[in-house]
Amino acid sequence: MLQFTVDLHDFRSALASTKTHVSSDRDDEIGRSLDCTIRPNRELLVTASNGLTVGIARASIDEAGFNGELGQFSMTPEIAGTIIDMFAPGKEDWNVQLEVTVTFVQEQRIGEEDITVATIKVRRLGQLFGGDQLSVTTPVQVRGDRERLWATVARSAQRSRAMLPPTRFDLKRLSAFRAAQTTYGEPLTIAALVHDFGSLIVFCGHNFVGIVTADRVELENKDKDNYEDLKEHWANELPSPIAFVS
Repeated sequence: MLQFTVDLHDFRSALASTKTHVSSDRDDEIGRSLDCTIRPNRELLVTASNGLTVGIARASIDEAGFNGELGQFSMTPEIAGTIIDMFAPGKEDWNVQLEVTVTFVQEQRIGEEDITVATIKVRRLGQLFGGDQLSVTTPVQVRGDRERLWATVARSAQRSRAMLPPTRFDLKRLSAFRAAQTTYGEPLTIAALVHDFGSLIVFCGHNFVGIVTADRVELENKDKDNYEDLKEHWANELPSPIAFVS
């Protein structure tokens, strides 16, 4: 069982800014999932990737409200949207917390492999009569490339310099990051990954980072963007093993 308490605004922002990065292929169950991982530093990382863009958002967990174990669960973008809509804060809601409880069961399927099913319960704290509550059940989708995505972003953030050359990319890919800017109210900082033929790393403050795949045209513009603070933060935030984890 996983049980944690998280700020309502932080949790909604993490879901809203990452769910635009899931795959549009409805048959791609893993690509259409948001990976929610509780890390040892008592922080929730929400990760989504459609293969062309990556979105990672963090939300701090209240130490006093943490029970159960460290672990991972997943949800569909539809479930994330329901949580965002159902637990919309009022104008005076500044210090509202949500209690999230996740339990797991093994479900047997005749003629198929057993699957792990998670029941996710979200409850708003501090309200009379128990507060708003939501309970949903969904199969757990395990991203085998989760650590690889984290390591890629962390290593990109660790690079001392980057230049942004003229770059070709599909506008639909970059538009996936609009949700992060809208959610956090901060401009996007974008830099080229010089080792990756034009791919871009995208920061939105200290709560969101991602990558968009693009094609470098040629290196002409040598103007640099000063984003060292964001780079240092995310380089320290995400684990970067010596070797990729498959």
